[in-house]
Amino acid sequence: MAGHIPVYGSIYAYRRPVDERVVWIHALGHVAKDAAGKPTDMFGVTQDITDFKLLETELHAAKDAAEEATKAKSDFLANMSHEIRTPMNAILGLVHLLARSAPTPRQADYVEKIRLSAQSLLGLINDVLDFSKIEAGKLDMETTDFRLDEVISSVTTLTAQKAHDKGLEFLAHVSPEIPENLLGDPLRLGQILTNFVNNSVKFTEHGEIRLNIDLLERTGEKVQLKFSVRDTGIGMTPEQAAKLFQPFVQADTSTTRKHGGTGLGLTICRRLVELMGGRVWLESEPGVGSTFFFTVWLEVGAAKGSGRIVPERLAQLRVLIVDDNAAAREILAEPLSSIASHVITVASGPEAIAAIKAQSPAEAFDIVFMDWRMPGMDGLQASRLIKSDETLAKQPAIVLVTAFGREEVREEAERLDLDGFLVKPVTKSMVVDTLVDVFGTPEPFGTTAGAAEAGATASLLGARILLAEDNEINQQIATELLEGVGAVLQVANNGREAVARIFDGPQPPPFDLVLMDLQMPEMDGYQATRKIRSDARFASLPIIAMTAHATLEERQRCLAAGMNDHIAKPIEPALLFATVGRFYQPVASENPVDSSPPVAVAVRMDELPAIEGLDTNDGLTRVAGNRKLYLKLLSQFAAQQGSAVGQITAALAQGDAVLAERLAHTLKGVAGNVGARLVHSAAGLLEEVIRHRGDPAETETALVQVAKVLDLLLAGLGSLPTPASPVPPPASSAQVEPAQTRAAAARLAQLLADFDSSAGAWTEEHRAALAPLFPGSAWSEFEKLVENYDFAGAEIQLAQALETLPGG
Repeated sequence: MAGHIPVYGSIYAYRRPVDERVVWIHALGHVAKDAAGKPTDMFGVTQDITDFKLLETELHAAKDAAEEATKAKSDFLANMSHEIRTPMNAILGLVHLLARSAPTPRQADYVEKIRLSAQSLLGLINDVLDFSKIEAGKLDMETTDFRLDEVISSVTTLTAQKAHDKGLEFLAHVSPEIPENLLGDPLRLGQILTNFVNNSVKFTEHGEIRLNIDLLERTGEKVQLKFSVRDTGIGMTPEQAAKLFQPFVQADTSTTRKHGGTGLGLTICRRLVELMGGRVWLESEPGVGSTFFFTVWLEVGAAKGSGRIVPERLAQLRVLIVDDNAAAREILAEPLSSIASHVITVASGPEAIAAIKAQSPAEAFDIVFMDWRMPGMDGLQASRLIKSDETLAKQPAIVLVTAFGREEVREEAERLDLDGFLVKPVTKSMVVDTLVDVFGTPEPFGTTAGAAEAGATASLLGARILLAEDNEINQQIATELLEGVGAVLQVANNGREAVARIFDGPQPPPFDLVLMDLQMPEMDGYQATRKIRSDARFASLPIIAMTAHATLEERQRCLAAGMNDHIAKPIEPALLFATVGRFYQPVASENPVDSSPPVAVAVRMDELPAIEGLDTNDGLTRVAGNRKLYLKLLSQFAAQQGSAVGQITAALAQGDAVLAERLAHTLKGVAGNVGARLVHSAAGLLEEVIRHRGDPAETETALVQVAKVLDLLLAGLGSLPTPASPVPPPASSAQVEPAQTRAAAARLAQLLADFDSSAGAWTEEHRAALAPLFPGSAWSEFEKLVENYDFAGAEIQLAQALETLPGG
């Protein structure tokens, strides 16, 4: 039978018959046996595998192409992450510096919102990587300390304005059973909540959004929390809801047209929840609304103080809550009831006025939390009537609470001289902060914004740091942050400069550690680190990477290159100080450089008279918020620059234009450093006119303008309180370590070179370390040069004195 193949055992394949014959080979078959069981032959079938080989080659090529595409995608995402993170580092860093510049309460509120929004944008940048990481199974979760209230506040800042714009009320309730301090990933938790709240706002036109957080279970040091975000929006059918958590899919095509979005966020949220040991589900009814639920497991963190002193009298407070929304009253009453002794709620402005009048003087309300938008009489009208009621034996403090943070409402509250302003949703920490603000003792300057930095001062004072960074803004931020806590920095613009400073400078290198950016021209951070580590002399020199590539792989690459640690950009100041502090070992001494933070003067800036042409916020910024120093600088300015116009006039009369220009330059520089903007501008114009040898009439006009604004400023400065003169420290025979003297002198030299007015404060605060450079009367002469703003002369004397220091 042509083409028929007898089967012996298993035959794997066959070849198309040729000339009606089958070609057998001894290859893949079984052993065939005769009737007696004796093996006779081994049979197999030939197969043309050309097509299989071609397919195999194509598969290998496709696999290589896919791997190359994946690597290209990863490189693109990493580079994009870096390029976006670099300006974000500048934004967040400058916002941090701005927050230290004694802003007004409203400005501080704006700065904080910028900070939170910038951090949110940074989170969104990170989210670009999330979906690809989820697909690759490489999404990592952090475990760090956080407070739930802080997460809610961050979510509120990012989402509340959208709710306010649509007239929606946004409420949040946290069960009092939940521990305040938790361990987990607050960024991811906030990401989930922000996504759910934004979704609810997007699909809700009337009503409210309510966030509830409950404790489901506590097992040892772990808690299971249940979150729900309920809205009164359009709702969904079961069919629509079933599609919701699929990637790139929304409820229906009209959703994309009307509301936008990619449909990817909920998929990421579901995976994040699963990584936290929880699950996500949805309850919805068309036309009624939707509720998104999810659970997570978190660890209980260590209890930490809030950093604020809570007055004992809060426990005796009598509180009135006014809000037409029953849920809002309940949410606000719960935390207040755990603090104050007596809390009453009413539903309208007239009821509030009646309740206040009904109280006896001994039981009068201490504070009223007044909702703004209420039917009939709104909160502002009710507050105005209460404030103007002279029959009341005791005027309660009034805090306006509103779901609509409009600027005109805030301004009206300020005009009424109300005592506080809260935007819903209100958290317990917001309530406590408000009560402390109203009834607590004012905090000394620096106990909030600068507390972490003050705490780091002792450990970083005198630290000698080489900063390798090519971005000028990043250089400025890192320099100001670290010099603000007493470190001394040298800046290299790329890796090659950093290597040259270490290899070609004094040996051993005058650095306690190196902060190394990774992406730099000429020589990047990896190359520079490998070069440094190739020399055994620098094997123990700490090198800390600073990079916008905040990935686990990046950290491993840093460590593999020989770096000791890794700081992600944008830089968190507290993390920067803590990381540097781990690697900096101060030189022990029996007489260390004074590391105590500047003592705040008792007079607060809000008590100082307004002086035309003087920007006190700007001046305080330049001395890191040190009010005592600022008052001293203003006093010195009046004493030293009061005669500047006469000196410039005399120099011009003698034909010494060079001296006149230098005097005008000095006046401009000093005026700028104390925030005297009018004098700074006028003196700058005069300097330009003199430099270009302008027309005498033009010079005279500029000189008259300087005299006018300077006299106005000097008249205002005469009304300022005079700071107490510092008491010179007693003479001591104890020896100061040369390393401490050199560190203090290096920082002072930089301040003098930069014509920085804080050079005087640095000289005064580090007198014990600097005085050994100037024996006998030389110290008094040097101090006088600094006090008189002769920074050039002081810089020369300091350089000469350093040459006599052992090891200099």
